[in-house]
Amino acid sequence: MIGTNIYISQETQESLIKAAALQQISVEELASSILRETIAEKFAKISSSSENQPQFPVNPLTEMKPYAYLADPNQPVISPDDWEINQDFEVNDL
Repeated sequence: MIGTNIYISQETQESLIKAAALQQISVEELASSILRETIAEKFAKISSSSENQPQFPVNPLTEMKPYAYLADPNQPVISPDDWEINQDFEVNDL
C-alpha cells in the first residue's frame, strides 16, 4: 500500500466528507475506492487506445508486387547504337 498526499479543492473535500458520512465509511476509504476505480478506468482507456495503434508505421509497399525483370541477361543494357553515340560524344569533347 502506498501512502500519498493529494490536493483537492475545499468544495471537493466537503463533498467527499458528506458522501462518506452518507455511506457510513471513512473519508480515506471512500477516497481510496474512488481513486482505485478511476485509475483502473484511465489505464483501461490508455491500454485499449495503444492496442489500436500499430506499433510500426504501415508499409506503403505491402500491396505491391515485386518488379519483374523482363530483359534478357545475355543482352547489353545499353543498345549498341546508344553506346556508339555516347562514345562519339566523349571523343568529340576531348
